[in-house]
Amino acid sequence: MPSAGTWVVIATCVLVGFFIFALWRRSRRPTVKQQFTKEYFRGLNYLLNDEQGKALDIFVKLVESDWEIIDTHFALGRIFRKNGEIDKAIKIHQGLIARPSLPDRYRTKVLLELAFDYLGAGWFDRAEGLFKEALLLDKHSETARRHLIMIYEQEKDWHKAIDVAIDLFAEDPTGIGPRIAQYFCELAELAATKGDVKRVKHNADQALRYDASCVRASIMLAELSMSRKEYRKALRDLERVEKQDAGYMPIVLSPIIKCYERLGQVDALIDYMKGLIDRQGSFDLVDEYAKLLEKHHGVEPVVEFLTAQLGTQPSTKAIQQLLSYYLKLGRQEDNVIRTVEGRLRSMQESDSEFKCHRCGFESNTLYWQCPSCQRWGSVKPHSTMENH
Repeated sequence: MPSAGTWVVIATCVLVGFFIFALWRRSRRPTVKQQFTKEYFRGLNYLLNDEQGKALDIFVKLVESDWEIIDTHFALGRIFRKNGEIDKAIKIHQGLIARPSLPDRYRTKVLLELAFDYLGAGWFDRAEGLFKEALLLDKHSETARRHLIMIYEQEKDWHKAIDVAIDLFAEDPTGIGPRIAQYFCELAELAATKGDVKRVKHNADQALRYDASCVRASIMLAELSMSRKEYRKALRDLERVEKQDAGYMPIVLSPIIKCYERLGQVDALIDYMKGLIDRQGSFDLVDEYAKLLEKHHGVEPVVEFLTAQLGTQPSTKAIQQLLSYYLKLGRQEDNVIRTVEGRLRSMQESDSEFKCHRCGFESNTLYWQCPSCQRWGSVKPHSTMENH
């Protein structure tokens, strides 16, 4: 982190640069008299001497006589904010917004800068008010809308987040749609805790309306159908996950198996699982399929399947799995097999179950919003993201 003295030098250089540019721009207009103001350089001198208070007083007064140098104030405010000196940034922007002569063309930008200051200070309520005020002046301000959404996410006010986000949906459906869907899923979970089944379904349906690839909504609808023993309906929602995002298939395997078994369609389940492996090839799918074969047809078919699978997708985990089933057959080479299996197990890394494919955050809990990078829908089963 640069020292305070370094930041003063940086701020001074930026201010001088903006000021020189402003003078050059004025010189291009012959009707405007060119002059260097002593007050401006007196303000720079205060800044160099680390007397920011006096410098700010001068700069705020100067800008009222020549609003073309307002960019110097914005630059200085951002430097203070970046350096953690939020109070100084706030003073700059409050001084500007309080000036009756502030041109309307700058008012929205000053409001946004002051709102950013309040965000930096953690004063979300004040920032929210300023972003709303900026929207009254410029109803198309995407910056104000997106920062309001961020505030409502932090406060978990999903209704307000939805209201603001929907205004952006027509302009950016692929970008904002998935976020709106997650907000509806949050409302669905709140409804589920209250036992409001009707609201759960409504919110999950709304989520799919704004993002047809919302895995979370499909899982919620499937869980709702399973609670009502509507297994065919649940299967439609669960099997849709493969098209939405195949990376989440390991999460829905267990309920898919349960639905097929409750419907008494074991052969159809085995066919479905085999097709899924052919399409996706995840180790988790292979492992579940092996368990399924053993449960309904014994160990021999499992060994045959895993041997063939190993030929197309060799990996240490696959070898370890095959050896474990050899042990169940009671072959004479048991001791050798156990030794090899133990060595392979020791070679395996104890990976976490889930990982964010954006920032690399790892966890044994599935988060729909990554706690590290705040991305929605980026945390997925670890095994679907790496080769095994």
